[in-house]
Amino acid sequence: MRSIFLILVPFLTFLAGVPASATGFKLKSLIPIDAGARSVAVADLNHDGNMDLAVASEESNSTVSVLLGKGNGSFQPQMRYPVGSFPYGVAAADVNLDGYVDLVVTNEAAATMSVLLGNGDGTFQAQRVSPTQDQPFQVAVGDFNGDGIPDAVTASIPVGLSLGNGDGTFQSPINIYAVGGYSIGLGDFDADGNLDLAIGTNLGSAGSVQILLGQGDGTFKTGGAYSLQVATAFSLAVGDLNHDGKLDIVATTFDPGVDVLLGNGDGTFTAPAVYPMTCSSYGITIADFNRDGNPDLAAGDFCVPSLVSVFTGNGNGTFQPAMEYSAEGNSAVAVVALDLNNDGSPDLVVASNGASSPLAVLINTGGTLMRTTSSANPSKVGQKVTFTTQVKQSVPGTGTPSGTVKVKDGTKVLGTANLVNGKASFSTSTLAQGTHRILGSYSGDANFNPNSAEPLVQVVNP
Repeated sequence: MRSIFLILVPFLTFLAGVPASATGFKLKSLIPIDAGARSVAVADLNHDGNMDLAVASEESNSTVSVLLGKGNGSFQPQMRYPVGSFPYGVAAADVNLDGYVDLVVTNEAAATMSVLLGNGDGTFQAQRVSPTQDQPFQVAVGDFNGDGIPDAVTASIPVGLSLGNGDGTFQSPINIYAVGGYSIGLGDFDADGNLDLAIGTNLGSAGSVQILLGQGDGTFKTGGAYSLQVATAFSLAVGDLNHDGKLDIVATTFDPGVDVLLGNGDGTFTAPAVYPMTCSSYGITIADFNRDGNPDLAAGDFCVPSLVSVFTGNGNGTFQPAMEYSAEGNSAVAVVALDLNNDGSPDLVVASNGASSPLAVLINTGGTLMRTTSSANPSKVGQKVTFTTQVKQSVPGTGTPSGTVKVKDGTKVLGTANLVNGKASFSTSTLAQGTHRILGSYSGDANFNPNSAEPLVQVVNP
């Protein structure tokens, strides 16, 4: 299967068979950035285990901003790196295969693509510039010709494929869709092992998603076009929304709602189902916000002030009505999901396009911080050992978690204990000699999401 080289946040993998809990977000902070934000990329840019951000803003005086995460929901001040005129799209990927995350930025006015090679410590080298087609908007990275080297696709006029040279530079773009586009989604839509494209564009007065089926050699076969609401498809997200193993597409169209197209697994899709929002939709992301095993959606509302709409998934490709949260700035354009405070639940960062509009950080109120301890470690064979798992809120003022904690030795369930004042204890004297990996898993409740503590290594001596 052809590779997608985008750096993916680990919230598109959904847990099965866990109880549902409430979805909620609290505005934690507003982070100053340059005006005119358009796109946000997420990755661990300095290898410290915390997620970082790269922001492309059209009014940034031709720079891209990098914000390094601290792991507690806050960020270091932005660092600016020169790129081309009117930066619009940004993708995080390892384009020169050195193990470090790089940035690929489209420059709308310059019709170029800037590549900033990462040093692995959160800093970047000076830009390397490659040509694109006219008006490059969003950009995506993947291997489209099977040579193992990352290539870049720009949603431009026309849509262009730039084959990678493997050193962080790209060849001149190949025209792959003459109509052009504004947004891109990647995935193997027809299960043939080749990477395909979904292009967000407009046909006449309506938004549209055009499918381009990859042939594995850098060429594409034109697939179906799917009409959306009455506007341009500005953002796309791809994921399996109904657990059938087939990729689905979510689109925003600057109309007040999101369009959900369920995949048939053969490169075709169902007609879109529309889920209403208060304002025009722009940015979109998929994540399991309440950790119930079903993918949810979050979309940016192009309101004044900005809102973010969260749609809780039912697991069958349908969604509950939107829950709205304030994102303060004016006209939300980009929404990304990432665990900012390392509590196991995805949070949100919302970028708005208006002047003096900061990044809004919304923390998931269902997150918990967990730790399992042992009464005796090392212990002896036959000795009673009590494992205590503490579960506490990660957002102040959200209450005390209730429910149960399941204690496992590797994959073997040892037992279950009730939480009392945020602690659950389980005792056993049956551990055999050797090393054991003890895992405490929290069930979740009406206010808090399921979660698991870091495994505890228990040593049992003769």
